[in-house]
Parts: sequence; C-alpha cells; structure tokens
Amino acid sequence: LAHIAELKHVPCFFTMPFCGAAQIASLTLTLFVTTSSAPVKLIIDTDFGGGGCKDVDDVTAVAIAHALMTGGEAELLAIMLDTAPVRCSGAISVLNHYYGRDGTVPIGAYDVQTPSATLEMEEPLPYVNHMVDHFPSLIKNSSQAEDAVALYRQVLATQPDRSVTISSIGIHTNLAALLRSEADEHSSFNGRDLIRQKVRLLAVMGGRYPASGVHPECNLCGGQSNRHNQGVASAASSFVARHWPEESEIIWSGFEVGRRVRTGGARFQRCAVAALDRNPVAAAIVNFWGGPDQSWYSWDPLTTLVAVRGVDAAGCTKCRNCSGINAIDGDTGRNVWVSGPRSNQTYLLLQDAEKASKLIDDLLCHPPSTRALLA
Repeated sequence: LAHIAELKHVPCFFTMPFCGAAQIASLTLTLFVTTSSAPVKLIIDTDFGGGGCKDVDDVTAVAIAHALMTGGEAELLAIMLDTAPVRCSGAISVLNHYYGRDGTVPIGAYDVQTPSATLEMEEPLPYVNHMVDHFPSLIKNSSQAEDAVALYRQVLATQPDRSVTISSIGIHTNLAALLRSEADEHSSFNGRDLIRQKVRLLAVMGGRYPASGVHPECNLCGGQSNRHNQGVASAASSFVARHWPEESEIIWSGFEVGRRVRTGGARFQRCAVAALDRNPVAAAIVNFWGGPDQSWYSWDPLTTLVAVRGVDAAGCTKCRNCSGINAIDGDTGRNVWVSGPRSNQTYLLLQDAEKASKLIDDLLCHPPSTRALLA
C-alpha cells in the first residue's frame, strides 16, 4: 500500500480507544462544550475524491462537520463540490443522508462549463462509487445538485453580515467563479462585494509554508493527473489569493500541518458506530486503503476543525511575526509567503498533533443523530 501514501500532495509537474455502545452517551458529553455562542455558519467547498488530491480526508472533513452540527457547534449551510466527476455529489449526499440531513444541507456542484475554467472529466477514486452504490442518498450525481455559484450566492445573501465561515478543502474553481459573479436575483452585490459583506473567515487547506518550492501542493495546483485541469486549478488559486476581500480573514493550512495528524484508523474504526455496512465514512476509508485500521493524513478535517472551533482548540497557532500575503503562481500553483505589511492572511503552525488527532477521531465516533444515540 505504499503507493497510496504518494497519491496525496504529489508534485504538479508532468516530467514527472475502543468506543463501546455503553460509552457513547459519555463520549457525547465530552465532545461538545455547551456555550451560549451561536453555531458557526459553515460552508464546505470540497473536491471529495475527484480533484487534484487523490485522498480520503474530504470524507472525514464533511463527517466531522456534520458531527459538529449535531453538537450545536456548527450550522452547515451548504456543501459545494468544486471538481468535475459527477458521482462525487452523490457521495456527499450519502453523508447527508447518514447524518439525517437530506434536504437540510443543500449540495452545489461546480459547472464544468464555467467560461475560461472548463474542467475536463476525470474518474473519481473507487470509494466514491462504493459509497454511491452501497449506501442510500437523495441524489446520485451532479446533474441532481444545484449550481455551486448560484447556491453560494443564495446562501450568502440570506445570512447576517460577516457571519459565514468557508472551509476550502479542494481546488478553488468555485471560489474564483463566485468572486467573478455578477448581481442576480439573490443579491444586488457582485461576488467580491457579497463575500466582503457576508464572509468572516476563509480557512484554506492549500500550499506549503513558508514556501512550496518546486513541488506545489495539489489543492493549489490541481494535481498531476491532468495537465489541463492543473492549469485551471492553478489559475483559480492565484485569482482567489489575489482578489479575496481584505475585510475577510484567510487562514492557510499547509501540507506540513495536516501531514502530522493521522485519523480515521483503528481508534475510529473500533467505535460502536463504525460498522462497515452502516457507516459510509468507515466504508470509504477501508475501501480507500483496501483493508481496515489504516489511518490517513488529516489535511482537510483539521482545516474544518479550525474553521469551527478555532486555531487554539485544534492544537494549532497562527504564525507570529509572519505579516504578509500568500503569493500563488497562476501557471504552476507554487506558493510562497511574501513578507510585508500586516494583512488579512496568516498560516497555521501545528503545536499538538495528538490533540488534533484525538479530537477528529472523537467526532468521527459521534452517532449520526440523537435518535441513533438513544437506540
């Protein structure tokens, strides 16, 4: 299985604790801290097994977002697919169904015919088809999902000012298209002004810090499997970094951070909720590895955890004395942190990998609903 570990964050160049049933109620009490704070209004933008990063941690990221919503910490406003393979939308829908949110959490899919950003179709990873074929869902493919940019605009327009957090855990096609969008029936603002008005934080899994060197990270460059899609993804990443409104904070979570946090392995798979015939998260991870009890890097769930609970609570800190911006090359997706005046951007430093790992696995062990908890 060594080749699997090379699939995520490959260079973009073409030369190239048991959780028994009796423990679940107690676990739930420790997972979520009751506060008077309102839930974080969250949108997830994901490539979900069909983008440049050939991995499974998008599944765990969406799963913990649902668990955080169950615990009252997040309000999952929408999940956006930012890449081409159509069945990835169906796999996202499988998780919505599993967590009891059919019709509650809308799914938006990237329009592959977006002018100047037309993605070519690629096959998703096998676990995507496994999820869609073996678990129930409201929709099966992107033709049944909403248009991502239209859904972004609809959702953002209805939210209070500066209240929305976006966890970006895929390529930046949707975000670039949203920035370029014009006024419509949902809002009189263009895309950049709508973001300025509504989005408090953009948490991005993408890049290496302080610099990628010659090997760009796959969310920023779109991976190595398709030269055309690499160009589209790189251009989109550069556009988002340069044009995101200064009023909205960006936290960049790099390759070097999530690589030190492994989740979804034996600690999760031995929980009472992780039966392979009933839990699509466990089924996806085992399908990805070809066997049980294997953990995977946590680039995407860590970013999502930061988006909801904050940097410190996720075992991280923001880089100090790192004023500047993230500069992304629009042709290659390579990035470098450019020192300069204080800006709306920063990047993460990991302080406690075990803390982050346990928090994520504990959320994966959370039952899909209160009814499931009491069953």
